[in-house]
Amino acid sequence: MTSKLTLSVFTAPSRPVNGPPAIPAPQGGWTWPPTAATLIAGEREAILVDTVPTVEDSRKLADWIEASGKELTTIYITHGHIDHYLGSSTLVDRFPRARLVATEAVARDIKTEAESGNDRDFYGQMFVDELCSTVIEPEVLADHRLELEGHDVIAVATGQSDVKDSSYIHVPDLSAVIVGDIAYNDVHPTLIGSDHESRLAWIQTLSQIQDLKPSIVVAAHRRSDATNNAEVLADTIAYLQKVDRFLPGNRLQCSSLSR
Repeated sequence: MTSKLTLSVFTAPSRPVNGPPAIPAPQGGWTWPPTAATLIAGEREAILVDTVPTVEDSRKLADWIEASGKELTTIYITHGHIDHYLGSSTLVDRFPRARLVATEAVARDIKTEAESGNDRDFYGQMFVDELCSTVIEPEVLADHRLELEGHDVIAVATGQSDVKDSSYIHVPDLSAVIVGDIAYNDVHPTLIGSDHESRLAWIQTLSQIQDLKPSIVVAAHRRSDATNNAEVLADTIAYLQKVDRFLPGNRLQCSSLSR
């Protein structure tokens, strides 16, 4: 093993969405938060963690990967929210040799959407920009390990984040974790449907990642100028704890779209 790994982040900007008609829009209108995809690269090959949802941003992401000069071998999806896997179709078209993979639980969630189309119908009406329309079902990453030029890239299945089944990528050689929606970096976490028990479980997931003592933490929703460090984990825990003190035992039925 002679190559060294690098990590770089593509962040798609906030995108306008149609908010609830009965609620006055904030200044600047309703927006979807900036959404990130992470490229882990060796000397020749690379692994992408998550994608972006709109057609325009997916094409820009593909151009960005192509400009890196690396061969994209794998696209890993951390969880089953449509904004993080819908762009896979654009990337697979551009990089047909790349594998699309996820944990068993995440692959099951994506399969459900591929068959129902419920999220595409809902979010297609919400987004002002055109969304990618094709869902590609990932293969199940049975051994939870990806190899990149002799380096371990480990997929860790977790339970609760802002979705019931989630996962993250651990890159020991970089002391890095790419955490999907488990943590949010300088944008409001999505809390729709959360209650006391799920928020406590989410905090436990974050605490388990803290035990790894990572130096680099990349959240899937982050401001483009945000710092990718371990404070992201502590900040998300503090946010969830404050919400839980304010609304103990309550299930949140709505959440601000403006981040």
